[in-house]
Amino acid sequence: MNIEQLEYIVEVAKCNSLTKAAELHNITQSGISLSITALEKELGLKIFNRSRRGVFPTEEGKKIINKALEALNKIQEIKDEAYFQTNLMNGEIKIEGIPGFMPSIIRTITFLKGKYPNLNIEIIEKGSFEIIEDFRQNKIDAGFIAMKKDALQGELGIAFEPLIEGKMVVCINKNSPLAKGGKIHPLELKKQTFILYKDDYVNWFMKDFTEKFGEVHVFFKTNNARSIEKALMEGVSLTIGLDYSFLNYPPVLNGDLVILEVDPYPQEPVYFGWVKSESEKLSLISKQVIYLFNQEFKINLKNETS
Repeated sequence: MNIEQLEYIVEVAKCNSLTKAAELHNITQSGISLSITALEKELGLKIFNRSRRGVFPTEEGKKIINKALEALNKIQEIKDEAYFQTNLMNGEIKIEGIPGFMPSIIRTITFLKGKYPNLNIEIIEKGSFEIIEDFRQNKIDAGFIAMKKDALQGELGIAFEPLIEGKMVVCINKNSPLAKGGKIHPLELKKQTFILYKDDYVNWFMKDFTEKFGEVHVFFKTNNARSIEKALMEGVSLTIGLDYSFLNYPPVLNGDLVILEVDPYPQEPVYFGWVKSESEKLSLISKQVIYLFNQEFKINLKNETS
């Protein structure tokens, strides 16, 4: 038994054809047929039934093929790990993400750094549209953004992998008279003083809001999340942001700041996820970061909602 034989039976099971499987593996039909026959003889059972309609797994063969697929996946994991160990000793990766998701990104990178101490990692917090532009210019390897699901349609070479759906909410000091009830009416929201994160999506929401309800008072705009937090903690204003941006926000978790829904106010869904290339394959390290982040985020989300 060898790896090629395992690959052959998995491929034949997918396309139900010796000819197609042979073409995909650059081998003759007779060659792949003889290889599978030799494996059947070695195992002492028939893996496929061959007929004019095609090649189909036997009941015993289905179990063998499933085991072969598991084995091939494990072999690929070994190859990937070997790649990491040999090629990432002095590798580097640049990642950008929107505010609020940095704790999960940092935990992911910390874990990866523990496995590969010499890996050079750069993490930057930016707004979604800035991240998209940096990705377009090949300045970063991966970017976590908030976006309407179809917003990137027509952007040549750029794809969006959504992870979870969200919406815009208000964040306010717990001592504010508005903090109770979990909701704020748009007409009441209009009277407040805002501090806004400099993000195109926040700008879009505020533009839509002012067109419907009139101008609002914006104290200042900044891309410094700490400045916004300080102003909120002092109770001088409120801010608008995407709900999951506050998922692991310490002042919200400990109750110093409160999240309010804007109601009634219909919103088009926003999706959080990864921006990536449509044509180029992700590097193994980018795949690793995205996979680990998604696992970390799902665990946090489960804990938050349980």
